[in-house]
Amino acid sequence: MISLTDVTLHVEGRAFAVHLNWTLRGGETWAIVGPTGAGKSLLAKTIAGLVPPLGGCIDYHLPAESAMGGQTRDRVAYVAFDERPGGAALFHQARWHASLDTPLPRVADILTADAIWRRNPYEISDRRFPDPATFERNRERVIAQLELASLLERQLHQLSDGEWRRVQIARGLLKAPALLILDDPFTGLDRHFRETLQRLIPALTQHGTQILLVLPDGQEPPSAVTHVLAMDRGRIVAQGAKDAVLLTLGTDRSPTQPGAPDSRGFLGPAAPPVIEMHDIHVVHEGLPILEDITWIVREGEKWALLGPNGAGKSTLLSLILGDHPQAYANAVALFGRPRGSGESVWEIKRRIGWVAPELQRYHPPQSSAFDVVCSGFHDTLGLYRPGTAEQEAIAGEWMARLGLDADRARSYRSLSRGEQRLALIARALVKDPELLILDEPCQGLDLEHQPRVLDAIDAVASEPGRTMIYVTHRPSEFPRCLTHVLELRGGKVVRQGTTTSPGT
Repeated sequence: MISLTDVTLHVEGRAFAVHLNWTLRGGETWAIVGPTGAGKSLLAKTIAGLVPPLGGCIDYHLPAESAMGGQTRDRVAYVAFDERPGGAALFHQARWHASLDTPLPRVADILTADAIWRRNPYEISDRRFPDPATFERNRERVIAQLELASLLERQLHQLSDGEWRRVQIARGLLKAPALLILDDPFTGLDRHFRETLQRLIPALTQHGTQILLVLPDGQEPPSAVTHVLAMDRGRIVAQGAKDAVLLTLGTDRSPTQPGAPDSRGFLGPAAPPVIEMHDIHVVHEGLPILEDITWIVREGEKWALLGPNGAGKSTLLSLILGDHPQAYANAVALFGRPRGSGESVWEIKRRIGWVAPELQRYHPPQSSAFDVVCSGFHDTLGLYRPGTAEQEAIAGEWMARLGLDADRARSYRSLSRGEQRLALIARALVKDPELLILDEPCQGLDLEHQPRVLDAIDAVASEPGRTMIYVTHRPSEFPRCLTHVLELRGGKVVRQGTTTSPGT
């Protein structure tokens, strides 16, 4: 179906991976694996035609058309999860402040034939589009498979990261491509939908779509995967049948499991509260998002915030960060001061270090990795004033600690998603915050970097008086320092208190 012959990939015009050779045949399901910065996503984008190769040849032998329509150029679909189309890639505060009177896109709006193919009624083209009845049957099937019916009337900015991933996968499937490339699709999904997607892969092949997965190092390829292409620093180090390649790479590829949580830094119930919430209610367009939430986080406590996609975790964090307007209609106090008592958002943010998946989308494209880390001192998206010599030294120390020392001058956009996440973690830590809010900080990290980040989090969190809220869907990503757990489901608390094992 697709063959690469002596292909060279490039980053910002500089050769990165050279002399790549690979063939995808009909009936095969491949996974591209490798550590952070190996070139996995760059290869996937090149195969999809989004990034031209610097040299070599890519031959496509795809069906010219399908029952759904579309020419050869439409037969490869690449799905990543960085951007939200239709104006939904709003600044992270604007997602909560968007006016209800503003007609923002709904999920149903971007799952139409016109939205999928971006049809222009004034375009004169020979492109063939799907028969409406055939498209609608496929749409109903995909919505059922990904359990999207309850999300169709939701506006895009109201979706959690995991819900947005399911919508993006649906958009890729609705093109009925011959090859669907899913770049890191399981990250950010809760256990239920990870299992759902794994079961879905064989069903997709029965409808004429082959799957190519891009997976971070240490993530076990689903059972439906038949072949693996392993990359490392721009080189193909192994390719072929899955079992043979995984045996070559080594059988112990699971992330390092942290030990049992301890109580380092936990000061007990007499410690002053850092966060106080009482009887919290948040409603969007008549839909309850949070109900009857009472939560007190005391100085030195390290909380795991758990729950499936759409449970209300992001909304709860937005109340703490001051990004949600309903924070001022609820009983919320931070560092002993009630919301609305005269404090500014920036006064609060100076005391908080924050990492979240959505932050990766908003830094100016011209920013260097070092600029992004230094911007943490000013809580800005972009660096608009130079730092002091002391600040630059601190930023450099954190970059070196997280393995980014050689990437200081690289543009932030040229980094892999895993490297971008490491830069954001360094950005959150440079100002020595009293409160750390880490929303899936290990998302996209490989086996080398994940233990390094967890060790750094444990070291920082163990300092006296440091308070932390930690969000993840994967028990393997828990740091050792966690002392408490708050679990949400359907916007309500289902578990709260001290814990010896947040994964149980």
